[in-house]
Amino acid sequence: MRKLLVLVLFLLCISSSVAHARYRELNAIIFNPVTDGGKYLTIQESSSLPQWHFNFGVLVDYAREPLQVNTSTGRRPVVDDQLVTNLNGAIGFTDWLELGVNLPIITWETWASPDVAAITKENKYGLGDLRVETKFRILDVERYHVGIAVVPFITFPTVTSSLQSQPNPAGVPSAWFNGAFASNEVITGGGKLVIEGDIANRVWLALNAGYQLHKYRQYYPTNPDAFVDNLLLLGGAAHVRITDAWRVIAEMNTETVAKPFSNAFRSKRQTPVEVDGAVRWEPAGGKGLAVTAGAGRGIITAGVGAPNLRVFMGLNYRKPKIVELPPPPPPAEVEVKSQEKIIITQKIHFEFNKANIRPISFPILNDVVTLLNKNPEIKKIEIGGHCDSIGGDAYNLKLSQKRAQSVVNYLVKNGVDSSRLVAKGYGKSAPIADNNTTEGRAKNRRVEFTVLE
Repeated sequence: MRKLLVLVLFLLCISSSVAHARYRELNAIIFNPVTDGGKYLTIQESSSLPQWHFNFGVLVDYAREPLQVNTSTGRRPVVDDQLVTNLNGAIGFTDWLELGVNLPIITWETWASPDVAAITKENKYGLGDLRVETKFRILDVERYHVGIAVVPFITFPTVTSSLQSQPNPAGVPSAWFNGAFASNEVITGGGKLVIEGDIANRVWLALNAGYQLHKYRQYYPTNPDAFVDNLLLLGGAAHVRITDAWRVIAEMNTETVAKPFSNAFRSKRQTPVEVDGAVRWEPAGGKGLAVTAGAGRGIITAGVGAPNLRVFMGLNYRKPKIVELPPPPPPAEVEVKSQEKIIITQKIHFEFNKANIRPISFPILNDVVTLLNKNPEIKKIEIGGHCDSIGGDAYNLKLSQKRAQSVVNYLVKNGVDSSRLVAKGYGKSAPIADNNTTEGRAKNRRVEFTVLE
């Protein structure tokens, strides 16, 4: 109920702001990167940032001919080249609510009026519209393998006066000189519904459907098809984890004027369709750092904002999702109970979905090294790896084996004879805590030791 109340109040504020706005300009930027550094590019994921976790990043996007118009002499580009630097960031206020912002900076743009016989190129610079968005997570994809979220958003015009100080020759529509085709020049807003699925913790699929409130504007008076109004927003994406460090992302998105709904998808100009693909590198030990590079283009239609070519590259830092556990017991509690076939009461913990040993467990492993070197009568020890409940049985069995092997490698590196160690994965078959809580799942990602000989 509390989530629903906050959402309703936010949407009411957006509706009130847009209703009194005065529309004057056309925004040809439809590539709007997510603010929380999620799994996709412009498509929202269902997960939100954990409480007080954050993301910040920069994404540089080059578009070739993102805006074209039909004239008496044929189709002409209005915006030839557009280079946009997106600065974005987000923070989680609870485990189900986050707030994010994105500011597009028009780093360079080549523009020409379609109404002047002699094409005169002009370069422009400035700001696009500031986008503020919140995300309300409703269903947790990590727990249920299906996630649902709602993302209300609002945009604020930030066009500088230098972008509007162009001369206006007689007979040329003033709309072409209001800016760099990167702003609505009024407050707009709306929301998206996000549905996401997780397949074996390796493939993620997401669908976004939303609605954006606009003030009606005939932005090119000589063409009755050139207008903007309320928009229907649709998109889908896939994220595939190839290795722990490399990911592949694919997206397709579109928008269409939908007031009234009978207008939806009727105009090619008002229905840009774009596909994009990217690779993402999260370096080992990068602790939340990610580098993304990709390309795309408009397909099917050459609608407003869908370019002949798009190339982009981004860098962002997202605070890793690591649950803080209590400090380990003092070394004195590390003891051998060989007659019971068990060794070590403390557990070795790992980062989520990885075989990386968490630093909190290094002191325990160092004590294990000392213990084994002082007790040569222990001939063989099994290092048993365990996972939480997220993911399929086969995947977790493989991950637990990798975790056990990581511990073996650590012990051997620090002086234990490899012939005394055996690694074995148990998957998620033996939990020691509640898998329905974040803390419980963190405790279940562990390694235990058993004396075999």
